[in-house]
Order: sequence, then C-alpha cells, then structure tokens
Amino acid sequence: MKLDLHIHTTASDGQYTPAEIAAKAEQLKLSVFAITDHDTVAGIAEGREAAKRLGIRMIPGIEISTFYKEEIHMLGYHIEETNQALISQCEAFASEREGRGRRVCDYLNGIGIAVDWDEILEIAAGANISRPHFAAYLQKHGYVTERKEAFKKYLDTPEFHSATDRKLQTPCEAIDLIHAAGGKAVLAHPGLLHMPLEEQRELILRCREHGLDGLECHYGKHTDEQTAHYLDLAKELGLIVTAGSDYHGEKVKPDVQMGMEVNMDDLEPGL
Repeated sequence: MKLDLHIHTTASDGQYTPAEIAAKAEQLKLSVFAITDHDTVAGIAEGREAAKRLGIRMIPGIEISTFYKEEIHMLGYHIEETNQALISQCEAFASEREGRGRRVCDYLNGIGIAVDWDEILEIAAGANISRPHFAAYLQKHGYVTERKEAFKKYLDTPEFHSATDRKLQTPCEAIDLIHAAGGKAVLAHPGLLHMPLEEQRELILRCREHGLDGLECHYGKHTDEQTAHYLDLAKELGLIVTAGSDYHGEKVKPDVQMGMEVNMDDLEPGL
C-alpha cells in the first residue's frame, strides 16, 4: 500500500499548497494522504476540496509541538478543524510563533546577521513563522549554501534555543486537544527522540495512560531496526500504527520524498 500520513503544506512550513499536495498524491497514486501542518489547520479545507475533486482520500490532521525533557511532536488525525477549542489554540500557537519569530530576528541580528522582518513575512506568505522560513532567508542572502547548513550553524544550536524557544504544551495536553476535536493522537517519529529507549518507553506508557492512540512506526528516517522496535511496541501496547514521510517539499527537505510503501498488515489496526 502506498500512502503518506505526514505531509506539510504552505499553511505551515511546506513548499506546496494543500491543493498542489493533493495533486501530487493523485499523481503518485497514493491510497490515502494526510495534511499535518505544524500547529495549524488552515490548509485542511483547501486540501479536502482538492482531494474530493481528484477522487483521492485525505485525512485531516495536525502536528502539535510539545515539550517533555525535549521537543516532542504529536500528530492528530481525523480532527474536526472547525472545533472551537482547536481553533482558539491554533490562534494562540500562531501568536506564540510570531513572538518567537521576532526573538529569532533579534538573536540573528545580535550575532551579526542582518535580518529584515518584513522579508521574513514575505517568505512565510501568511503561514505561521517557523525556522525553515529563516533558513530560506539565510540561504537567499548567502549566509549558507543550503538550508540544512542554516540549522546546523545557526537555527538548532543550544544558544539559539536558549534565546528563542517558546513555551510548549505537554504531550498530554496535546492529546487532550486532539481528542476534544474528535481526533486520534499519534506520537510522531519516535526514532528522532534523543532520550534513551527506556525513557522513551516511559514517555509512551505515560501518554498511553492519558489516551495516546498510536505510534508513527514507519518514518522515512527510521532505521529498519527502529521500525521493527516501534512496531513491536505498538503491538504490545495496542496502539495504532501509522506511516509518514514528513514531506515538506524539495526546497525545504531535499532528502525527503512524498509517499511510502507499507505492508498493509503493519497498519492494522489502522485509521
């Protein structure tokens, strides 16, 4: 089965509009795809309409940034994007992201990199301000040759995070928000967590007790060993298994392609 349940659009930090993502999904003959923009549901309606026109199945989703010892991302699937609690929280997320964006400007200016806030807004084109927009700016103005270098040198250092990070929800708060909007909560790309496997298990168990529905076992940057480990863990704990590439577009993440081939047996119970 070819699908992709982790895709970003121009509503957050992706390269393509929701309609363009739907068209790509149809061209790639995906059985199903999900739009999971960071901290926003702004792209869902456009994606749904395009998917309907093209006769392809789309799952409405979101990816919420949370924090417990480190940044942890929680995916929400089958959410109702008109849910008022979700809309209000997304508005709060947007405000927090703008505040962080201004802190990023101050930080970069403070280390000798002249950043024009108005140009950052132009790059974001109405989406929530995020680090890839600053990476694009740094590349455009010759501070780095590729966006990955921007993160390594400037946008993902301890000094950067200390000066700019915003206060995030806890994973359990994100689970509550997703459930309030009628969705299912799935821990994103657990293999990217820095904490040891024993601490990961404790985190997953704690989230499961709070209602966690699933694990993103199939992920483009998981090793075969990691995939097998999380599949076993999901089976043990009775969690849904999902699969996603974390696609943002070639200009944002050139090493990530849209669509994944997954054994149907691995996706039971599915969404």
